[in-house]
Amino acid sequence: MTFLRNLPSSIILLLALGFIASCARNPPSPTTNAHIRFYSINDFDQLSELSLVPNRDEAGCHNMPIDLEVHRIAQIGFDRCQVFNEADCAEGSALTVRWSGKKSRSDPNKNEPTQNLTQGSLWQFAGAREATISSWRCDLLE
Repeated sequence: MTFLRNLPSSIILLLALGFIASCARNPPSPTTNAHIRFYSINDFDQLSELSLVPNRDEAGCHNMPIDLEVHRIAQIGFDRCQVFNEADCAEGSALTVRWSGKKSRSDPNKNEPTQNLTQGSLWQFAGAREATISSWRCDLLE
């Protein structure tokens, strides 16, 4: 506090105005609650979220840091997501998933195996306990 008393008030005012101006030029980016989560399963059927996956809250195509064995997927807030067993969301490598919850009257993707994960937390792989995921793509509603 003594340091501030020794500074001329004009310098303090300039510093404060500079700080305020920098905040005004860089408004916070809009955030969404959209995200995708991946879960592994152990030999005792216990789920564990794979939380160190980057870009889980961003739309677009993303590669996994390493190929991961995934048991279940949850996606919230995106229009749809797809998962791929090849990097860079390679066309033709989309994996088929199925909804493991109740049948849905409003979402036909939840009634048959599909490659489009709509919102929900109970997506599993059709015909397999786990699958290797190399990349995923999620799209936001415009």
